[in-house]
Amino acid sequence: MSQLAEKVMNRFRLDGKTAVVTGGAGNIGSHGAAAFAEAGADIAIVDLPVCIDRAKAVAEDLSKKYGVKALAYGCNLTDEKAVAEMFENIHNDFGHVDIVHNNAGVGGALVPDIEEWDSEHDMPHIEHFRQVMDINFMSIYIVAVTAARMMKKEGHGGSIINTGSMAAHVVNMGTIFETMDDASYGSAKAAVLYFTRHFASQVAEFGIRVNSISPGYCYSPGLHDGLPKETLDLYNNSQPVRRMMDVEELQCALLYLASDASSYCYGTEMLLDGGHTIW
Repeated sequence: MSQLAEKVMNRFRLDGKTAVVTGGAGNIGSHGAAAFAEAGADIAIVDLPVCIDRAKAVAEDLSKKYGVKALAYGCNLTDEKAVAEMFENIHNDFGHVDIVHNNAGVGGALVPDIEEWDSEHDMPHIEHFRQVMDINFMSIYIVAVTAARMMKKEGHGGSIINTGSMAAHVVNMGTIFETMDDASYGSAKAAVLYFTRHFASQVAEFGIRVNSISPGYCYSPGLHDGLPKETLDLYNNSQPVRRMMDVEELQCALLYLASDASSYCYGTEMLLDGGHTIW
C-alpha cells in the first residue's frame, strides 16, 4: 500500500526533494521549475553551456523568491558521458535526485521534407532532421535512463516527466490546410511518448514513475511576438478554447506529475491542447 499524506493538498508538496529541470532557462522549463520551488523542492536548472548565464539567473531568482536551494548546470544532453557527470555533480551538490522534468528541445524546419536542402538552417535537410531527432528524442532517452539509474541506486523512487507535444498526435498547422514544417519535430515527440510508456513499464518496480506532458500551442514571447495578426489568429482559433495556452497553465499539471498526488500514474500522458486534437 502507498503511504500518502492524510491531507490531500499536502500530497502536492515537494519539501525535501530535489527537482532537475532540463531546458530550465527556457519558457516552459523556468515556469515548471518555479512551480516545483513554490511547492518546496530544491532545484537544479540545466541548459546548454552557452545558456549558463540565463540558467544561473533563473536559479538565483528561484532561490530568492522561494527560499530554496537552486543551482545551474551547463550540459550537452546528447552526450551520454556529460549527462552522467552532470547527474553525479547534482547528486554531490544536493544529496539526491527525486524529480526530473526532461524538457530540453528544439524546433524543426519550416521546409518540406521533399526538399533536399534546408534553406532555413542552410544545411542538407537530412542533417538537420538528425539534429532534431538527436536533441528532441535521444537527449530525452539519455536523461531519463541516467536519472532512473541514479534513483534506483539511491533507493527512494522518483518521478520523471518527459515533455512531449500535441505535434505527436496531429500534423502541425494542418488547420490552415498546408503543412508548413518538416516531420522532424512531430516524429521525435511521437518517439518520446512511446518511450515514456515503454520505460515506465520497466522502472515501475523501483518506485520510479515515468509520465509525459504534451502542450498544445503555448504562447511564447520570443516565438510569437511580432508575428502578423493573421498568423496569430490561426494559432488562437485552431482549438475550441479560441486562444493559445499561457505557460502558467502547465505548472499545475507538472506539479501533479512530480508529486505524490499522481502516485498511481505510470506511463500517463497529459495532453493540454485547448481541445485542438478533438477537432
